[in-house]
Amino acid sequence: MSYDKFAEKQAYKKQLKKALRDAEFGAEAELKMTSLMDIFVNVLIYLLMNYSTSPVDVQQNAERRLPKSSTKNPIKMYITVGVTKKMILVNKKRVCEVQDGSIDASYKKDKKASSYVIMPLFKALKDAANKAKKLSRRNSSIKFKGEVMIVADRNMPFRLLAEVMYTAGQAEYGKYRFAVVKKGG
Repeated sequence: MSYDKFAEKQAYKKQLKKALRDAEFGAEAELKMTSLMDIFVNVLIYLLMNYSTSPVDVQQNAERRLPKSSTKNPIKMYITVGVTKKMILVNKKRVCEVQDGSIDASYKKDKKASSYVIMPLFKALKDAANKAKKLSRRNSSIKFKGEVMIVADRNMPFRLLAEVMYTAGQAEYGKYRFAVVKKGG
């Protein structure tokens, strides 16, 4: 083989490679929407799950001052029952009114003032328990443990606290946690 034919063959190979490269890079790139949507959904879920620095976000004000404690237990996600001087809330949704540190008899079971069951609170907690159980049946990594976080004023009357705890127990929430402010911080 002569040098001219060899050089010609090499030039032809270079031109062929260049043509293939140009055809490959010159083609219009398509944006796959499915992949892009997957990325955005993953980012959105990550941001929603990590938005709050604390699972329990409690605003203290004149209606609710939390007790102080030196606990070292970590905070976890629980269903929250908030009790202020004016209302009871479940996951920040108002369920009934509080008047002078007690619940009106019209909100109690059988409308008796002596009853410990607060019916609107019972209904809200029972609904939450049923949803949590349904979710745990569909996802084995999630377990319904019947734990509730009570966020209440430090000067709440004991009778009201007992009614809230008894009602939560009747709605299958038998384990209680109380939100407190860490001493010195």
